[in-house]
Amino acid sequence: MKQYSILFLLYIASSLICIAQETDENLSERTSIDVNIGTLGTFSGGDNAPFWLTNNMYGLGATDNNSGYLRVQTFAKKRLADQLKLQLGVDIVATHNLNSDFHFQQLYADFAYKNVKLSIGSKERAPLFKNELLSTGGLTLSNNARPIPQVEASLPYFVAVPYTKGLLEVMGGISYGRFMDDKFKRNNAADGSFAEEILYHRKYGFLKFENNSVWNFIMGLEMDTQWGGQFYKDGEYKWSSPAGFKDFLRVLLPMSGGSDSNMTDQVNILGNVYGSLHFITNYRKEDYTVKAYIERFFEDQSGLFFKSVPDGLYGIEVNLTKKGWITGVLFEYLHTKDQSGPFLWDKSEEIPVQVSGGDNYYNHVDYISLSNYGFVMGNPLLTSPIYNNGKSLTVYNTRLSSFHGGITGYICDNLKYRALITYSQSWGTPLIPSRSIRDQFSTMLETTYSNEKLQGWLFSGAFSYDKSDMIGDNTGVQFRISKAFHVQ
Repeated sequence: MKQYSILFLLYIASSLICIAQETDENLSERTSIDVNIGTLGTFSGGDNAPFWLTNNMYGLGATDNNSGYLRVQTFAKKRLADQLKLQLGVDIVATHNLNSDFHFQQLYADFAYKNVKLSIGSKERAPLFKNELLSTGGLTLSNNARPIPQVEASLPYFVAVPYTKGLLEVMGGISYGRFMDDKFKRNNAADGSFAEEILYHRKYGFLKFENNSVWNFIMGLEMDTQWGGQFYKDGEYKWSSPAGFKDFLRVLLPMSGGSDSNMTDQVNILGNVYGSLHFITNYRKEDYTVKAYIERFFEDQSGLFFKSVPDGLYGIEVNLTKKGWITGVLFEYLHTKDQSGPFLWDKSEEIPVQVSGGDNYYNHVDYISLSNYGFVMGNPLLTSPIYNNGKSLTVYNTRLSSFHGGITGYICDNLKYRALITYSQSWGTPLIPSRSIRDQFSTMLETTYSNEKLQGWLFSGAFSYDKSDMIGDNTGVQFRISKAFHVQ
């Protein structure tokens, strides 16, 4: 199967290059096509592949010591009218020692009219307001897991609110989709607890306040939901969650489940609702920018109304405009030890008291965990189920105190570097505390070489090391080569 997949990708690559070279003058005026062909290989020793060679790769990392892929990406843009634009993306991957031998990583169509965008399909959606190269990642959505097919309507960029004289801007979006990892869940839940045919809903909205060209302040939230689905316990089907039109509206607002939903959803909110509150300050000067941010994760009303303080991701980032030894520096602190306290109780006739604690981030009684193909969809420092070796889909390290730093810059004009260093401690979960504190130290150094004379070629190499009670002791290297073709 792998050999046929690689041959198929090579055929597609050669065909796309030929098509790109045969464009005429009229096509180049209204259409552009970008093709990128790349390969990646990871070689390591230890219990797993190193942490920063596996995570925050949109699900294209692997825990196996030796893995790799061949990837062909094609992106086409076309102006359909003065204000209407179309973008198509096809991203095909043939892999070795990843979850699947061959799959579409991205397959989407984006329609943009003025400031509004409609996106249909599977697309790598970046975490909100995070540096993808240096940050550990968002708490609700990061670049850690494979993208979920969905339909999204959005204002993707900040737009000025009328009659505010540019002092207030707004952006946001809403989408519905479906998890496609049913087979993976069945094959990697030896404890028999998993959910299939899970639906996905996402919404987010942000305000930006800006009264001069130096400072601005951004605040808002993102809220996602796992809903619908069929639930299995001890390997046997138990029940299903409704997914009709009324339920479509119940996750939008959100509201409690109807009479056909399970008792937990009737008492609380339909599905597994989670999200983040964001508070961001930006300071801009001609030579540098500074960003400070707080992201607070919530699983229910206790977290939403700050009963889980001091939990959150705290960060500061400095970027320099001139190319030099240092172009960007980032520091983050992640705290998830509180989780609104250790105890959870839904109000009942016997005990008419509501206690909203024991949030158990990224885990759920029905949906098991907030993950896709084994990778958590949020911050990867909460150890993904992919590390459980098929035993369970549970996230076992959710109570953390973590320090992280990142730096990037240029060794010379054409050679760029990136360095990450992370130290994390885990106390297990609120329900399954660890007997002793688990430590993890992970570091990574990556260099990337590109040159205009090489006409689109890019070469990258990385070294990474782990000393960890969570994912093992690991050492490895990763190499990446790609070639980009562009048609005007």
